[in-house]
Formats: sequence, C-alpha cells, structure tokens
Amino acid sequence: MDSKRKRLSYACNHCRVKKTRCDEQQPSCRNCRIAGVQCITTDKRRAGAVVTHRRRSIADTPESQPHIQTLNTPVSASPPSTSHGRSAQCWDRSGWRSGRLPMMPRFVGGCMFEIMTEWLDLAFYRLRIPAPYPALPSMRASSQSGPAPAPALPPPAEMQTLGQTFRQTVCSILPFLSDAQISRICDSPAECPSDEALAYLIASVGMTDQTRKSSYINHCNTLLGHIVAERTLHSIQAILLFSIVLRSSDQITWAWDILALGISVAQSIGLNHPAGEQPNHERSNTWWCIYVFEKILTFETGRASSISDRVLSRSSTASSDMHTPTSAEKYKWACISLANTLHEMQDRAAGTWRREEWLPQTVDEAIEEKVRTGGELAMLLDRWWRGIPELKPGPAISDPASQQSAFLSFYYNYALILLNRSVLLIEPSEIHDVIERYGTGKPWKARIANGASICVEAAREMIKLTVAMVDSGLPSYLNTLTSPLPAVYVLAVHILRERRSLLVRADFELMKAGIAVIRQQYTRLEDGQRVDGVLSALEGYAEECLQGQVPLPFGASNSLSFMEPMLNTWGPSALDWAGWDWNDLSHLFESSE
Repeated sequence: MDSKRKRLSYACNHCRVKKTRCDEQQPSCRNCRIAGVQCITTDKRRAGAVVTHRRRSIADTPESQPHIQTLNTPVSASPPSTSHGRSAQCWDRSGWRSGRLPMMPRFVGGCMFEIMTEWLDLAFYRLRIPAPYPALPSMRASSQSGPAPAPALPPPAEMQTLGQTFRQTVCSILPFLSDAQISRICDSPAECPSDEALAYLIASVGMTDQTRKSSYINHCNTLLGHIVAERTLHSIQAILLFSIVLRSSDQITWAWDILALGISVAQSIGLNHPAGEQPNHERSNTWWCIYVFEKILTFETGRASSISDRVLSRSSTASSDMHTPTSAEKYKWACISLANTLHEMQDRAAGTWRREEWLPQTVDEAIEEKVRTGGELAMLLDRWWRGIPELKPGPAISDPASQQSAFLSFYYNYALILLNRSVLLIEPSEIHDVIERYGTGKPWKARIANGASICVEAAREMIKLTVAMVDSGLPSYLNTLTSPLPAVYVLAVHILRERRSLLVRADFELMKAGIAVIRQQYTRLEDGQRVDGVLSALEGYAEECLQGQVPLPFGASNSLSFMEPMLNTWGPSALDWAGWDWNDLSHLFESSE
C-alpha cells in the first residue's frame, strides 16, 4: 500500500508553484534538477526561513537505495552498506550553489577523503574556477554473503613483532591496553571472543598486507555480536580497538558506528564510574581513551558527541592533589583537555547556527555573533596550546614522548585549519571591513584578521610534522591514523590565490611532499585509485597555476562585484565565512519571494 501523501507545505518552492509532488531530496529534488533551478524550501509561517530538517538526502530515497535482503543473512557478516552510498552527495557540486562556508563538514562522508574533498569542491566553486578533477562516483561498499572461516593468525614470533608495533603506535597515544595484556594476547590462544578479536586487531595495526588485514577486519565484524554479549572490560577494549583500526583504514563512518556501540556497553556496565575505593587503572585508562577518541572522531566527522562525563568534561589539568604529576599524567590531561577544546569548538559553532535558524535575528546581529564566536574559539584554542608547553614537539621524534607531542601538535594544527580555512575563500577587503566593524577593541581581532596566514602556517606545520614522522622510518600513530590531506588542500588554494608570491613555490614543494605521504598511506586502501586521481589532478593544476596558465580567482576582475548570471541574487560575503553552519542558511542570501 502506498504511503500517505506528504503535505504540500513541505515541498520545495518550485514544486509548490507547479503543484507537483516533491521527493525532498538533497541538495536538490528531482523536479528542480530537471528544470535546472535552485531547490529551495521556505517556511511561509516564518517569514521565508529555509526548511532543512524535512529534506531527505538522495541516498534515503527509494529509487536510489539498493534492495537489501535481511533474511538469512548474519547481521555482522559485512560492513554497513549505507555509508558510501550516503556519501555520494559529497561529489554533487550542485549542493554548493548556496555558497556556504561551513567550519565543520556539512555532510557525513564514508571516509575522510570525501569529507575533506567536499571543502575543496566548495573552494573552487567560490573562487569561480572549475575544479581540475571530475566529480567521482562514490566508493562501492564491500559486500559479503556470509561469515567466512576464521583466517589464520601470524605465527607467535611475528605476533610478538606486530605487538611491539602496536605498542609504538596506538598504545603510545591511547594506552588502554597494558604491556602484560598485549603479551598475553600475542602469546596464548584466545579464551573468549574479545581476546580473539584483540589478537586479530593487534596484528592488523602493523600489517602491510591489505588483503590479510581486510580478512581480519571482516572476521572481527562477525565476532561483534559475541563481543557485545560479553559485557566485560576486555570486550569494550576490543570494540575500541576495532574502531581505531577502521579509522586507520579511513572507514570513518563504520568506525563511528562501532565506537557508539562500545560507548553504550561501557556506560551500561558503569565503566564511567569509579569501581571502588581502590583505583583501577585499567578501567580508568580505557574510559578516558574512549572519551578522547570519541571527541576527536566527532570533530573530524562533524557529528554530535554521544559521550559525557562530569569529571573529564570539567578537567583541563591534572587533579589538584597531584603535587608532582608524572609525565603520563600530564599527557593524559593534555589529551582530555584537547578533547574538551575540540568539543567546545564544535558545539559552539553548531549553537551559533541554531540561534540563527530559530531566533529572530537580523543579518547584522547574525554576523556580529558569528564573528565574535570565531574570535572566542580562536582564543580558546590558543589557551589550550599555551597550557601544555612541556608537551610541544621537539627536535627528536624517536621516543614515545615525542610521539605524544606530535599527536597533540597535529590536532592543534588540524583545528587551526578548520577554524580559519574559509578565510582563504573571501577577499581580504571584505574581511577587513567586517573585522573593523565588529572586532575593534576585542582581544581576538588580530587572530581573525590574520586567519588566512594562520591557516596556511598550520598547513605547513602539519605537513612538516607528518613528513618528519615518515622520514624517521619508525612506526607512529600519525602515519597509521592521520593524513595531511586538509593541509594539502589548503596549500593548493593558497597557491591559487598567491601565485605571484616568491614564497609560494616553497609551499608547492611542501604540497608535493604531503601528496607523496598521502599516496603512500592510501596505496594500501581500497580508495587509493580514487584518491590518486584527485591528487594528481590537483598537483598538475597547481603547477600550471604557477606558470600562469589558469585564471585568477574570484572571476576575471578579482572583485566580488563580478557575478555570474545565475548568482546575481546574492554574492559571497563575510557572513558566509563566519557562518560555520552545518546546514543551509540560504534565507540570508536569497532574495525575498
């Protein structure tokens, strides 16, 4: 039986005028795509405010979803099939017609490559220059008809080597497994599903054979139901490590789903509460590592956090009763304060959008609030960085302490890039006017005014840090779970804007070094060919730019007064840059109907 007909008031403006049924797809419904018009839905009861929460993505519509058989198929036999299907909208450039400049990703892609390339799509669109790479199809999700036989683990000697690699990479940053526990798992046969999964996951961290690693991941997926049923500390550790391994394979949506399951189990057994009078370091270490990794994952994906802790969320330094905290305790609280800082940045940016969406603010009030929020977030990030002077990177990168410093530095630069990268897509004159109007006398005025140079410098530092880790030849967390992709994209846009600068050729060499690292990381992944295609096109385009073979940004006149015919109802402005919206704020730019 057909579903009940939707109310016409939820249709987009074009379908409402034509009195046709609207499928509410994003970024554009089918009727608007056929007609070649912008798909906008306004609420007549709220003075033309744009309706976004009723809209469906293309992947959610019946005609775009594959038929999925649910009977006689194990639930955990294959990874979720909707992740990459939903992420296809990242490659639909028609979604950028509104010109939004979000600080956080607007769409949830199946991998970090899609999430980051989404901003690059927007950058080329805003600069009035065609992107040098095609809109690629989404990566096809792997499928599996049923659980395969358990793959063989490496021999004990190789397992010990892989266990040592695990200690040097994951455990040096997130120490939720003790050395004794790692040795026991690598030496003895598994006694329960969680120990079996931990053995496969520890082996996969240091494994270069992607085929074997994929078979290990798929087998752990079949064990997931048994692991959850255990409801023990070891089962939670297995789920956390499973999420980390998926993140290292750039399957970030799948990693998020697995981690959310682990958080639910951890809270159900009271892992977030003290076990008794005697401290249990294994429990507390596992919990704070889950807390930190979840906050970082939500910051990377733009999702809302699903974890809270009254003690950890209010603690930015070691407890007052620790007169002389150890280096391990200093690092622990530095990680927790980093997680809280990233969470506050994301939460306040989202709150600014919600107030703009639901409160009766004028355009000037919205601009002022968003510029002020951006300045305060910049000061917040600076305070955190100044609070950990002993944990900043040094010249040596061979010991665990330097690995930890590199980890903190990487995410500091990552946050700087996300906070300031949209400034690269605005003309300096417009930024100056807005800062003079709303930032005079504020302590953060200089930070916002110099946002472009701060962003570019953060990109340089990120690439230098990552390249130094690769050149050292030592296994590290950064090489396993992170990528300088956002820094490469920022330098590409910077080269396009500042091609006449004498220093920009040095940035091009840094960009090529970052591309080499990314290629090395993605060669072992299924997405490697797609990533290489975009990077090759971007590298060639940047070289042509330095040779003067591509047009200037912002149109022929390098002025925002130049508008394409289809954009004559609005123009890029400082409000876009300060918007940081996760959804459309089109009602600030569209002319009234």
